[in-house]
Parts: sequence; structure tokens; C-alpha cells
Amino acid sequence: MLLRLKSACRRTICLICALLLATGLGFGGPGAAGGQGKATTLVQAKYAVLMDEGSGRVLYALNSSQRVPMASLTKVMTALLVLENGNLDQMVYISSMAAETGESTVSLEPGEILSRRDLLNVLLLSSANDAATALAESVAGSEDNFVAMMNSRARELGMNDTHFSNSHGLNAPDHYSSAYDLAVLSRKAMANPTFQQLVATKSAVLPWVGHPWPRFLVNHNQLLYRYSGAIGIKTGYTSEAGNCVIGDAQRGSLRLIAVVLHSPDVYGDIENLLNYGFNNYQALDLDNSGLNTVSIKVSGGVEPSVDAWPERQLIVAALPGEEGELSYKTTVLPVIAAPVKKGAVLGAVNILLNGSQVGAVDLLATSDIPAEPTFWARLSGVLHL
Repeated sequence: MLLRLKSACRRTICLICALLLATGLGFGGPGAAGGQGKATTLVQAKYAVLMDEGSGRVLYALNSSQRVPMASLTKVMTALLVLENGNLDQMVYISSMAAETGESTVSLEPGEILSRRDLLNVLLLSSANDAATALAESVAGSEDNFVAMMNSRARELGMNDTHFSNSHGLNAPDHYSSAYDLAVLSRKAMANPTFQQLVATKSAVLPWVGHPWPRFLVNHNQLLYRYSGAIGIKTGYTSEAGNCVIGDAQRGSLRLIAVVLHSPDVYGDIENLLNYGFNNYQALDLDNSGLNTVSIKVSGGVEPSVDAWPERQLIVAALPGEEGELSYKTTVLPVIAAPVKKGAVLGAVNILLNGSQVGAVDLLATSDIPAEPTFWARLSGVLHL
């Protein structure tokens, strides 16, 4: 299905600016960074990318596929996996290993018990390494098992220039990512409403059993206090990674993700990137009223098919004059084997500019489809009646 965007008010004057076309990936992939941005004076950072959150379109890139240390930006993946794999009200026993995780901490104590939800606040506001280890152990049983989950999820998201060695981001061999991959990760995380709420929170108070005062948490992300429309996401620093920030801001329907790595002026760089995006691009709604629910055949399930729907509204950052040049088409799996989990990626809505892919939105399963019981399972059920 290929639908051409219609606009009654197409502009006649086009802005001339650097436009990076993203190379299309597989299902749900927003496209590769496509090289370096030409307007390198936008940032002092060594590595940067500006991405349209709605479509995944890359608007600016500088050394965006270079593999480099990512410091506490690691914690975006940690938080995403906790949100995807657990009950946030589950209580977590703080182990000695978690309590002893060094550098940035909130002094978690061995034997202390906090909820996953509270630990996520500590993780994302105070960037606490001890909270990262505690959450990793809670979800996967051990830090090593959780790291395996992190790397598996990175591969699923198409983060080809990323490898994790821990859940917190302290310097370690083979612990690296790229500006582009971190934008991809942040885009996925920001599709989760709880993650959105957490990274936009400026401060929080948590109980501290055995102490006459509670824990006061203040979000380290200064972008929330100094940039109009800022809604996240995360800061980081180590001696190897330098100063790093992922920023997210919204004006109207346009939401932009900016990633800056190893910068002498992270917030100046982030603000320059966001200003560049908001000043030059507009949000266009690729009206999905023409996009019907996609039905995909299920093999071996209790239902013969499952419906899929876009993960988010089809909004793309566009230059003036591009309205009539944008279109989209759906690409789906011909069949999927049961069981199917609600939210599983079953295809993509590929966003095209003059026929070339510039972004994509995942098509997600709208329901769970269990596998059909085997003959022996059905027989066992009859015998137990």
C-alpha cells in the first residue's frame, strides 16, 4: 500500500539546508545515519546526531556511527529493560554487590528494600550506579545475565555499533555505543509512557528507612531547567567518555532527540541542535486514517491471525516544500509462529521522501496469541477431568 500525502497549503519556497537521507534497514529500523552532517559548526562535540522522534529521520549527524564510550547513557537501556520485563511494584532486596557499586550512588545499603519504581527514579534522576546493579539483579538474577539481555535487545533494535559490559556505564572493556544507536534506543524508550514520565521529572523524594530524613533526588539533566519544551532524557560522564547528554524536546507536534558525546559544552551543543531542528523543520501528520489495521497470519496459534497497528502516530519532520513528496508503505511478515506477544514487532510503516526511505514506525501486535495446545497437552487435560 502506497499512499501519497495530500496538502492544501503546500509552500512554494523551499529552504536550502543539509539533508541527510537515511538508508533503510529491516522491519522497524529508522535507517542508518547516512554519513556526517555538513553544518559541523553546530556543535563542538566529537560525535552528535539529531533525530526526529516521530519518524526516526536523521536531520543532522557528525561521526554518528563511531563506536565510543557512553558513560551513564547506558542507563537508558537499563531502564527500558526493567520497564519491559517486570512489575514495577516488586520489591528489591539490595545486595552487597549492588551497594558496593562505586562512583555516582545514592548510598544504597545492603539489606535495604525498595521498589523497582523507586529504584528507577534513583537510576534516571540521580544516575545512581548502585541502583543500576540492584535493578539488573532484580530482573535477571545477576549483572552478567542482565548484560546479556542488554546486548540481545540492542541487536533487536538494530544497534549495530553498540555493546554493553555493565548496567551502569562505568568504564569497561567492550562497553561502547554510537550517537546514532543511542538516538535509536532513546526513541524506543520514549515510546514508553512510564519512561517519558520518569525522565521529565525534575525532583522526587523517597523514604530512607533508619534515617531521620528521606532521600531527595534532583534530576541531573539541566536541559529540563533551561530549554523550553525539554522533556528528557539523560546525562553521562566518565573520564573516557567525556561529557555526554541525550536531550529530547517537543514544540507542537514536533519532537526531536539530540545526542551529544564527548563535548566541552554539552548543553550548548544540545540546544544548538534542537534549535536547528525546530527552526528548519515542521511536523507533518501522515494521516493514518487511510492505514487500515494490518492482519497477519499466525501459524500454530489459538487464533488464525493477529492485528498490528503503528507504535506511534505517523508524524515526520519535514522541510517546507516536502509535503507532497512524502509517502508511506507498509511492510509486514507474511506469517508469524505462535506464541505472539502483544507489542511484538511484526512489520513497519516505512516513511518515504521521493521514494527513498527516511524513517519508519514499527507495526506492533495488538494482542497476545497463545500457541495451540499440542495433542498430548489436550489429551492430558481430558484425562484430568
